Amino acid sequence: MIERIRPWFRGIAVAAASMAVFAIAVGCFLALMLLVISMEEGGDNLSASAMSLTSAVVLLSQGVGFTVDPVNLTLMPLLLTVSLVLLVRAFAQRLTCGVGGYVTGLAAWLALDTLFSKGTDAILDDALWLILVKGAAVFSLGYLMAALPVSVGLAATMERLRRSAGPQLLRAVRIGITIAVALIASYVTIGFISVIVWSVRNHAAVMHLYDLLGMGTGSRILTTIACLAWLPNLCVWAISWTFGGGFSIGDLGSFTLWIGQSTSLPSIPVFGVLPEPVADERLRIALISIPLVLGLLAGTLSIWSKRGFSIRAAGPANPVDPKIVMLDFAYPAGSFCIACALISLGCSLMFLLSDGGLGKERLAHLGVDVMQSTQTVARPAAFGLFAAWLLALIGVASVFGIRWIARRIRANRASAAVPSDDGTTNAEKRPVKTDDRRPADAIGTSRTARIITNVPDHGQQQEAATKEEQDDKHEPTDTTGAGVRLP
Repeated sequence: MIERIRPWFRGIAVAAASMAVFAIAVGCFLALMLLVISMEEGGDNLSASAMSLTSAVVLLSQGVGFTVDPVNLTLMPLLLTVSLVLLVRAFAQRLTCGVGGYVTGLAAWLALDTLFSKGTDAILDDALWLILVKGAAVFSLGYLMAALPVSVGLAATMERLRRSAGPQLLRAVRIGITIAVALIASYVTIGFISVIVWSVRNHAAVMHLYDLLGMGTGSRILTTIACLAWLPNLCVWAISWTFGGGFSIGDLGSFTLWIGQSTSLPSIPVFGVLPEPVADERLRIALISIPLVLGLLAGTLSIWSKRGFSIRAAGPANPVDPKIVMLDFAYPAGSFCIACALISLGCSLMFLLSDGGLGKERLAHLGVDVMQSTQTVARPAAFGLFAAWLLALIGVASVFGIRWIARRIRANRASAAVPSDDGTTNAEKRPVKTDDRRPADAIGTSRTARIITNVPDHGQQQEAATKEEQDDKHEPTDTTGAGVRLP
């Protein structure tokens, strides 16, 4: 009996342990930050509001915005969200990954979210049912990340798919997923590098904003660490900026490769990191071309590499039917279509989650235009993949064409050299083109010499002599001689 109900209690433990570790860590940091700010800046003791702010931040990490006058914060800190999902995954891997554990764990998670919603003085933007829906999505994502790799049912399903779909189709799907994940990871890496470049180039502006606010050293350090919770958001915005899409800070600022203007931005030190436009046109073209180049490289590697489709043109000693080769190109085309769809879906979700707001009016929307940024990233990647497929197809078709022409030439030469029944080759049977400008005796001499060379018996020699006499009778009359010849 105990063994049957133990997984159910372990599910509750997964939810409670994950939430406890996350909330305690966030609460301790917020209490320390508020204490240091109170000591350096003076005023009321802000540590008293640490519990209320902790509850609001825990819910904000799950996508629930809140309002603390005069700020309406809906910008989800993606670093905290990712940390919370990974905590659920880690505890689920250690304790339980069963269905019963998920049911009880989800119930416990929703109960904790309800307590947090009641335990904060901040005004939450969402109703209770929507808060529970967002919390269930976060817990389910972390739990499924732990349960799916060890799921017996998923393994059986995949085995049935392998038997019914065939290895070629499964390989195409696997390569398509790999390409999409690799390209999205490359985009995130490029965005992170862009943020580092912005920070290095604009650190003086950040320090100037700190000086304007009059913040002490401890407050500067702790607020900078707190801003790191939104570092993934800034990296996502940097992806759109690097590839030409850009982003905006409400109605107060717009930042692209061509413009970097802002008017009356609030004195938030992290805003000093925001980039200026790129003056060099060649550098702008190079940055915009990155998705196209990455797609071209990914497509080329997947087509030609041994771990990919490993398409090869047949050698001269082992010719392959062109129809089979064309069929082999259908799998890369399908794989690239899967990759393009996943890239579009992944980038859209990434851009959507990174957006938010710091107010209800001019700062109501911070981030990117989801549709425009997705097109900026996904469309060049699709063009690159299609270009790689088309170049491979043209290359293989060219090899087939060259080898077909070479085989035809060799076959013609071989047929010309094969002897016929009368002992002569096909080349010798071809008529000899004589030059009328040569003397007649030279023509006759060359023809006689050729016939004598190929005559094998006495009968053919007499026929050749008779032909020679007939040629002598038909000699032209303009030859030099002592008299006139009459017919």
